[in-house]
Amino acid sequence: MVSGSGPSSELSDRSAGSDADLVEAVLRELSEAADKWEALVAQAETVTYSVDLGDVHAVVNSDGRLLELTLHPDVMTGYAPGELADRLNLAIAALREEAEAENQARYGGGLQW
Repeated sequence: MVSGSGPSSELSDRSAGSDADLVEAVLRELSEAADKWEALVAQAETVTYSVDLGDVHAVVNSDGRLLELTLHPDVMTGYAPGELADRLNLAIAALREEAEAENQARYGGGLQW
C-alpha cells in the first residue's frame, strides 16, 4: 500500500480540513469580538460629563480626564485660594455624581475611584 492513499488518508484529509475550518471559525469570532470591543471603546471615548456652576464650567471624558475648564474672570480675583478650591471641588463632585448616576443606570453598579 502506498503511503498517503486509501481510507486512512481520506480520514486524515477530512480531519485536517475540519481543523482548518475550526481555526478559521475561531479567528473569525475573535475578529468580530475585537471589532465590537473597538466600537464600544470608540463610543465610550465620546461620552462626556459637564457641569456649569455659573462661575466654573468643567467637562470631563468617561476616563475622568479634564477636557475643559472655564472660570469666570472674577473667580481669580474674587475668591480666596481656599474658596476657589472649594468651588473646583464642588464642580468635580457634581461631575462624579453625574458619572455615577449614568454608570448605575447603564451597568447597575457603582464606580471604582
